[in-house]
Amino acid sequence: MAPASRFRGLCRAASAAFLLTALLAPAAHGADKKAASPPAPKTPLLTPEQLRDCLAQKDKLAKETEAAVKSRAEVAAQKAEIDSTGKALEDEATTLDRTSEDAVAAYNAKVIARNTKVDAYRARAEAYNVEADRVLATKDAYEKACANRRFDDRDLSDLQKKK
Repeated sequence: MAPASRFRGLCRAASAAFLLTALLAPAAHGADKKAASPPAPKTPLLTPEQLRDCLAQKDKLAKETEAAVKSRAEVAAQKAEIDSTGKALEDEATTLDRTSEDAVAAYNAKVIARNTKVDAYRARAEAYNVEADRVLATKDAYEKACANRRFDDRDLSDLQKKK
C-alpha cells in the first residue's frame, strides 16, 4: 500500500502544480507586455490674449538675445585690444631705456591707459553678465508659459493680420 499512497500523493502534487500553473499563467503572460501608460494630458488651447502675450514674449526674447550677442562681440573686441596692448607693453618693457625719465614716464602713461581699459572691460563684462542672466530668465519664462503650448491657428492669423 505504500507505493499506492505515494502515487496518490504525487498525483495530488502534480494536480496542485498544474492548477497553480494554470492560475498564474495569465498573470505571467500579462507581465511581458508593457503596461499601457495613460495618454499624456493635453494642455488647453491658449486664449487669443495668451497667444498675443506669448508672441510678445517671443519678440522680446529675440531682441534681447540679439542685443546680448552684440554685447558679447563688443566685450570680446575689448578683450582682444587689451591683450594686444598688454603684449605690446611687454615687448616695449624689454627695450625700455630705464635711464631716461621721459621714456619711463611715457611707458607708465601707456600702462595707466591700459589699466583704464581693463577697468572699462571689467565693467562692460559685468554688464554683459547681467544682460545674459536677463535673457536666460526671459527664455525660461517663455518656455514655461508658451513653449509647446497649443493654440488655434485662426487666432494666430487674426493676430498677424492686426499687425
